[in-house]
Amino acid sequence: MRLSTRIQLSITVLLICLLIIANTAIYVLFKCTIIESEQQRLLNTANTILKELNTNSESSTEQVLRAYLINNGMIKVVGSDHHPVHEFVTDKRYRSIVTSFKDDQYEQVLSFKQSQFAVVSIPMINSEGEVMNLQIVENIDSLMENVTDLKWVLVFTSIVVITLLFIASWILGNIISRPIQRLIYTMKTIEEKESYEQIEISGKNNDELNELAATFNRMIAKLENSYMKQEQFVSDASHELKTPLTVISSYMKLLRRWGTTRADVMEEAMTAIESESSRMKYLTEQLLQLAVSEELIENDRERMNIVPVVHKTIERLQMTDAQEIHFSPDSRSLYADVHEQSFIQLLVILLDNARKYSNDAIHVALEEENNWIKLSVEDRGIGIPEDAQPYVFDRLYRVDQVRSRKTGGAGLGLSIAKRISEQHGGSISMKSVEGAGSVFTVILPKSEA
Repeated sequence: MRLSTRIQLSITVLLICLLIIANTAIYVLFKCTIIESEQQRLLNTANTILKELNTNSESSTEQVLRAYLINNGMIKVVGSDHHPVHEFVTDKRYRSIVTSFKDDQYEQVLSFKQSQFAVVSIPMINSEGEVMNLQIVENIDSLMENVTDLKWVLVFTSIVVITLLFIASWILGNIISRPIQRLIYTMKTIEEKESYEQIEISGKNNDELNELAATFNRMIAKLENSYMKQEQFVSDASHELKTPLTVISSYMKLLRRWGTTRADVMEEAMTAIESESSRMKYLTEQLLQLAVSEELIENDRERMNIVPVVHKTIERLQMTDAQEIHFSPDSRSLYADVHEQSFIQLLVILLDNARKYSNDAIHVALEEENNWIKLSVEDRGIGIPEDAQPYVFDRLYRVDQVRSRKTGGAGLGLSIAKRISEQHGGSISMKSVEGAGSVFTVILPKSEA
């Protein structure tokens, strides 16, 4: 069932239920009100008759009762034996109406020959001290006709209202479902044409439907951006792998032709093949690292003091390189929930990146800032051009292709560093001035004790 149809039926059914409840309440309330009003009027008349009887002699009882006889009903005095002592009627048929003797006052509505009658009865004491009932009975068919008329008015107005509402709910359902239909159309277009179209948002209303369209547009923009990056990544990775494979293939052909006769050719070929093989291995490892599951790192994280981890990593790197690295933590104990090997890899990437492009000492700082731990790696190297800075964390991006090849870079290190930072609930940023150096800063959430 279509959404617009469900909206239409839901609104219609809901209103029908509300109308039934409201109309029933109006009908019952009106009926009870007019009956109670009529009974109260008859009760007032009965009390007036009692006052008249109390002020007149017994011989005038019939005159008093006859004087107060209503137009369409009867007045009677009933004894304790349930038989009338005095009875005055406007229609002889009413003599057949049976009423009860009771010691207390009562009101009731009874049916007689398809007619409705209101009855009031109040106790009285005659001149002989006997308890009797003064009863007034009135035909209320005219009042019940008004109740019936009200019933049909309510039915007719309900039909009109339901019809109008059915049409209005159909229009409303179409208005509400229109943006959703545009969304479905856009999705089908994307599916068929493999494009990334967005929904046109009309109006300035900040309602849920416009919010849905805006969310969809943002999602499509992110998907398009992700797809473009993926295409670029595949293209760059293919290019990076193709280059060493081409070099290896060329030197293999050279070996087949001259390798057995010329030692210098063999040495050159073996050196080149070994170099390109190492480069391929490094590139493959970096690509695999980017594919590491975020859940895997999340499950293996543990609370640890990262100060000694940073210190040991720096010591290990300095054993293989004479370049100075100055480490200045502001505390001996800074705890964070980290995956140890991934955190070490993050630090190695930043230090290795600084060592490649700077011959001066590298400064590493580790400090606490509010509920965060800030790790900074600063070098005094060649820096990064301003126009290249927004892309340094993209996969396979290299500021200078020639320089990167000389330093052994594949353009994946900083991308991996960014991924590791985000997997730990943190972030990485960079400040660089070309010719003056760079500062890479990693922010990680501090672990609670």
